[in-house]
Amino acid sequence: MVLPVMILIVVGIIEFGMLFTSYSTSTASTRSGARLAATAYAQAGSVASAQNAALTQIALSSAADLKVLTNGTPVGMAVYKVNPAATDGAPFGGYPGDAMAGGCSSSCVKFTWNPTTKTMTQTTGSWTNADACGVTVDTIGVFVQVQHKYITGFFGSNRTVTGHTVMRLEPLPSDQCPGG
Repeated sequence: MVLPVMILIVVGIIEFGMLFTSYSTSTASTRSGARLAATAYAQAGSVASAQNAALTQIALSSAADLKVLTNGTPVGMAVYKVNPAATDGAPFGGYPGDAMAGGCSSSCVKFTWNPTTKTMTQTTGSWTNADACGVTVDTIGVFVQVQHKYITGFFGSNRTVTGHTVMRLEPLPSDQCPGG
């Protein structure tokens, strides 16, 4: 009589542990991307090729962390300018969640996961003229969405797990700023 209850408790602990791993991995990947974004995107300035190179490096950094997922499949990622009026680090137009379809109406670049190459591929959006000079420095956010698959199915078949990190762009030295 006790054995089925004990098995259910053990399975619940294992499922929760695997879910927590997916959540931790998605959050860690956003931190990796945001750390790089805080420095690389500011230095890219308004040069489109430099911005694209920075975005590629940010996507590679986040994807490297996501490759270790065992019970989850990344869905996508967004790199965005944080709305200064938002208190929760949201982009302009709301969060890019809901399978990366909604939110992020401007100053937002979205990526989708390529399961074959295990990399992120840029799909839509742009963010030009990131401001890392002056009194008001832009804040950058990285959002990742992962589809976690449960092992047993006792708690459903899957669950969407998200992570996001927000960091202020590193201010540029005055000699690298316009008019400096």
